[in-house]
Amino acid sequence: MKGICLAKIRVMYWKEIPVQLQAQDEHGVVSTPLDQRFQDGVDAISMFDGSTEDDTYLMSWEWGEFSEVPGTAKEASFQLAKKYNESFPTDFVSRIRDLHRQGIRNPLPGSLDHWLTG
Repeated sequence: MKGICLAKIRVMYWKEIPVQLQAQDEHGVVSTPLDQRFQDGVDAISMFDGSTEDDTYLMSWEWGEFSEVPGTAKEASFQLAKKYNESFPTDFVSRIRDLHRQGIRNPLPGSLDHWLTG
């Protein structure tokens, strides 16, 4: 009887913005970039908050914690990328700017994952 395949997956963030996924299983590692809009958002926010002026930009890249999910690394990466690409708000850059202006922005990795719908 064949056992259930489990993969470990984590998200690469620039501050609070998700950008890439990395999944691994017994067959290896799969890296999946999210849609270009996420990198464009990183560029826009880094200019907005002044992070392009020093090493803050480079030091703000961080992997989230691994979580274990059923399936292969390829399946897990595809499914989570689809969720971020389709469910993360399209106006996330303006939302982050608003939070920053209000003084309530939380730039920690994963702090906006509650914006995922579905």
